[in-house]
Amino acid sequence: MDVRIDTDVAIIGGGPAGGATAITCAARGLRVHLFERATFGGAGFAGDRPGETLHPGVEPVLAQLGVADDLGAVVGARHDGIWIDWGSVRRFQSFGSDAGGPWRGFQVSRPAFDRMLLDRARALGVTIVQPCRALGLRFEGERVTGVLTESGELSARFVVDATGRSHWIARRLHIKQPARSPRLIARYGYARGSCPQRDAAPALVGDRTGWVWTARVGPSLYQWIRVSAIDDGPDAAWLPDELSDLEPLAPSRGADVTWRIADRAASNGWFMVGDAAAVLDPTSSHGVLKAMLSGIAAAHFIDGVVAGTLPSTSAAAAYQSWLKGWFANDAAHLAAFYREIGMHGFTARGEFRRVG
Repeated sequence: MDVRIDTDVAIIGGGPAGGATAITCAARGLRVHLFERATFGGAGFAGDRPGETLHPGVEPVLAQLGVADDLGAVVGARHDGIWIDWGSVRRFQSFGSDAGGPWRGFQVSRPAFDRMLLDRARALGVTIVQPCRALGLRFEGERVTGVLTESGELSARFVVDATGRSHWIARRLHIKQPARSPRLIARYGYARGSCPQRDAAPALVGDRTGWVWTARVGPSLYQWIRVSAIDDGPDAAWLPDELSDLEPLAPSRGADVTWRIADRAASNGWFMVGDAAAVLDPTSSHGVLKAMLSGIAAAHFIDGVVAGTLPSTSAAAAYQSWLKGWFANDAAHLAAFYREIGMHGFTARGEFRRVG
């Protein structure tokens, strides 16, 4: 028999966007339930996936979320910058420095990183239901008023979609997310062994067919990501040249990373955060940071509505404006990168070009 549970915020998805949303809402005194369909670390939640590289700028955000002291336990490697071979120019791009020394990026274990955020949320009183699949939305008129889940029916003031490229709310509300770039496919994999030239810093190598990223992400563990306009399918044998002597751990996996942003990312009783709201390919190098920032922003707007200090329509409009602003800025920079290596279809305002 279904059990009705009342809460302020129901979050679907337990990745960085969902975790940051939950922490921020709970820290502001809101009642929060979070539903994650898989058990982290189990067969249904793959550990080998992109999103492990964190820019040093993530540290103030993690401090705000209350997990900065826990970060060291999930870090597999650190680096001062990256080698970039973009077209015919090879250079080292550092993250910068201050009086305390060079700024250093992080390579983290994503399952461990996601668990870290959810542990913090749980400590703040968030009810985490895992594994549990969300099945549908509840409505009163045109307003979303909760969710239907495998564990029962939940009434909520707001529902937050943090399901990433599953686009859970967009599919149910028929919200368009048109392509804003030429088609881009990412494939990625892992290899074990030794590659000394990648131990100090990752490398990004691009040509007119796309680009390849390689990095050490843990002891004797290396990751590669290849982005191009063509999906040539999984290949257990393929490795970047510099990793060719290493042992592939599994066939490569793939994802469509064509740039997209939802025509509506918030409305009556709901918000989208992270990749559920907007997708850029991994060249942006701060997808996890942006996912968390979108969750924090949505949580602040939700708190304003619940507290009665902000009209719901104003909150939705302000969030959409913020989302479109950072998307346009990042897309313009990425389009410039792609034009440098001669890939077709990237104009100065490629982020708003409708393709297909």
